[in-house]
Amino acid sequence: MEKEKSKHGMSSELASYKKKNGHFLESEVALRNGGIVVNNSGKIDVIEENGLRVQVKGGKKTQWSLLSENTVLKNFVGEQKKTFQNYFSFLPDDKTFFFENRNKFKNNPFAEELLKVFENDYFSLIYFFCGCKNIDVYNFYDTRDNSHIRIEKDFFTEKIKKSIVKVYITKGGKLVFSGGKKNTILFELELRKGTNHKKLLFHSPLHRIIDLFK
Repeated sequence: MEKEKSKHGMSSELASYKKKNGHFLESEVALRNGGIVVNNSGKIDVIEENGLRVQVKGGKKTQWSLLSENTVLKNFVGEQKKTFQNYFSFLPDDKTFFFENRNKFKNNPFAEELLKVFENDYFSLIYFFCGCKNIDVYNFYDTRDNSHIRIEKDFFTEKIKKSIVKVYITKGGKLVFSGGKKNTILFELELRKGTNHKKLLFHSPLHRIIDLFK
């Protein structure tokens, strides 16, 4: 079987390092502001003494979500749910078949449909995949100057919504959200192939998100 090669992938050693570093940041935030680290709770990383639910993000890139088809579909209804079903259906369930026929799965033909269905409601995607429903505060760690920035959820959603300039799809089928002063990529939604097969990845260059609030 051919192994997947992806510029978005990382070695197991790097993944382990990033995971450990993430746990360190969560512990630091809990200690700094009073609270406890919460494990296996979805989007919530720390619950502070005052009850605030905090999501902690650090590094140059951040993964907001990596979700299975079933998890995504149960959170959408109607036409939006149907277009996600189509978007997922582009890839075969059989990973072996995918690896043996990779050339057939370069460009997702349902990406344009996804863009069309959400073009007037694109922010609902950001709201969902960033876990806004379940948290109260975002705590971002800026690796450039080792600083922390705390952003209340309502301010985060308001600022992000105003900052998005363009939503478009790439040839391969990614859904891209660009914005900010320089209209650069802020978020990307893509259907993963091979590794984490048929899961939706929502990610950002974290420094660009942080810069919106500085």
